[in-house]
Amino acid sequence: MDRCPAEICSEIYAYACVDNGRTGRSLSLVSTYIRDTSRPFKLQSVSVVGFQQLLSFAALLEDTPLHLRQVRCIFISAHAQSTATEPKALTPEYARRETAYGAVGKILHAISHCVRVVHALFLFHRPFPLLPVSLPFLQELSLHGPPGAASNVDEEIQFASLNHLHISSSYSPLYILGTVAKLTPNLKHLRISAPEHSPNFVDELKDILENATIPLPTHLAKLCIHSPTEPKDNWVGMLDLYERTMAALEGLSAEYPWILLLPPLRLGMFSTLSIEDAEAAWLNSCAGRQWW
Repeated sequence: MDRCPAEICSEIYAYACVDNGRTGRSLSLVSTYIRDTSRPFKLQSVSVVGFQQLLSFAALLEDTPLHLRQVRCIFISAHAQSTATEPKALTPEYARRETAYGAVGKILHAISHCVRVVHALFLFHRPFPLLPVSLPFLQELSLHGPPGAASNVDEEIQFASLNHLHISSSYSPLYILGTVAKLTPNLKHLRISAPEHSPNFVDELKDILENATIPLPTHLAKLCIHSPTEPKDNWVGMLDLYERTMAALEGLSAEYPWILLLPPLRLGMFSTLSIEDAEAAWLNSCAGRQWW
């Protein structure tokens, strides 16, 4: 292998390091030559899950020279995988959430010069609408978890190259298209979810489309909407509301060809994607399988 030209080795490393970081770590154990030549690709694709990993990875990046800190794709979860099956684990995580958000900010700041794909999951309301740091080269963002406070939108934090945005939790269309979109001036593909118990979502969206109450993002070419989950019965009129919502969404999709109606997302006990499903979607993006 040490006779192989470095340029060819680099191509191999770039294609190989598209998982959660295991390949990059394993390459360092093969030989001294492989360890040294693969170092620029070791952190190319990384999954950071849980409080301790957040702190450890933030510290690792601080000790890594800039030319080796080449993280292109990253999955971040402020919560360990056990959180989904052990709700009691949320209590200590809630108490240290500010520290976790601080570590997320440090990580993103350290890789802001290179990161292209970010998928992130937060179970608690976050103090930022998208991410806490401007990422000038970010092209794709998937965000899972409850929205942050609208009052905390900082228009100084921009994502100038972001083309593809997926927000799995339900937001107000007015908030997304009127406020969050100001942070993403080149947005082309937006993927959102319709809420299960709100009649206002479709009315707001129709008002924006029909009456131009706010301008749509200039470059928006496709709006994908996950439909709500069908209720099992008509308790307090939920089934009736679902049917009205679906009829209205189908009408919008028929009237506006660039609006695509998608099946419901599979949500867990905290009304968000599980860490496993969120990470699996990120791995698809790392491998070049587009969701838009």
